[in-house]
Amino acid sequence: MASALTRRGLVGGGTAALGLFGASSAAHAEVPDHARYVMAQEVQAFLASTGTPGVSVAIARNGRVEYAEGFGVSDLGGQFMTADHQFRIASLSKPITATAIMRLVERGELSVGDRLFGPNGLLEGRYGPTYPALHGITVAHLMSHTGGGWTNDGRDPTMTNPGVSQDEMIARTLAYAPLDAAPGSRQMYSNFGYCLLGRVIEQVTGENYETWVRREVLRPCGSQAMRIGSYQRGSREVAYVAASGGNPYGVDMAMLDANGGWIASPTELVRFLVKVDGYQSTADILRVDSSRYMATRPFPGADFGHGWTVNDRDNWWHTGILPGTSAFMCRTRSGFCFAALANTGGPGSNLPLLLDQMMWRLAGYVPGWNP
Repeated sequence: MASALTRRGLVGGGTAALGLFGASSAAHAEVPDHARYVMAQEVQAFLASTGTPGVSVAIARNGRVEYAEGFGVSDLGGQFMTADHQFRIASLSKPITATAIMRLVERGELSVGDRLFGPNGLLEGRYGPTYPALHGITVAHLMSHTGGGWTNDGRDPTMTNPGVSQDEMIARTLAYAPLDAAPGSRQMYSNFGYCLLGRVIEQVTGENYETWVRREVLRPCGSQAMRIGSYQRGSREVAYVAASGGNPYGVDMAMLDANGGWIASPTELVRFLVKVDGYQSTADILRVDSSRYMATRPFPGADFGHGWTVNDRDNWWHTGILPGTSAFMCRTRSGFCFAALANTGGPGSNLPLLLDQMMWRLAGYVPGWNP
């Protein structure tokens, strides 16, 4: 899953393009027909220029889903993409996990300053003995990618331990993969850090990560149909085409759960977003200060907050990529929430960035919308 840290300040911008063929929609009447037509042209141009089989998008404004459409095909058999199709969302899973952590913090069951290892550590003893350098790692460090190691530079433990259980992968990593820096001193994007946060949620709640998050985070958002993926394609799930190598159906989605394992439609994602965006247009599932904490950088110059990539314009977003998947979602400073998912992608692909740029253009086509 590609790092969002390399994309600081890129959210927004782009130009329009042409081309139109079948789309499936679920939209409010506030988006006029002529705007939908131009938006469809924009997405179809994206499909043609990138060779993407299908894309699904959703836009919420002031707390309400206003536009949701599918374009292209959901599989190579030619089934039309719909707004209800689900996709692997890859690293868009991280803000969901961060939100679950903040739910526990608000309930007094956890503190972001709690340590994971060493005396009284949340996970101490669960994966065997730990060495002293790990004992300074806190929940906040993992949320902000400042845990000190396990970056996804080809050494990502969640992607380089095939055929083992998640527990065995964690135990091996803690025992044999030393930190690169002192906790809190550097920001290094880490899938493994978010995997550990999933285990923190399990330790604190006494429940399976997916079960607890679906009930306590996604159900209150109206997104309870989201789930952790598997090697197999689900009933509403798209088929995946790898853009640059890799086998989409060789990815252990259960291994990636808290850092990259969720499956969702764009509509389900924006329903989640409007409940954690820090605005008062709809009742959020977090306090404003909790949502703001997730968008707060751990130190000046950092790209990532505590769950979101952020910029100085107060836009919060995340991208995701896996073999066969490209994903983007964003909460804007002007009250919009975007999500866009494509059923192709792979290491080194720029499709998440292109989805980012496309979504800003789409919202700009609607009269009266100023994203």
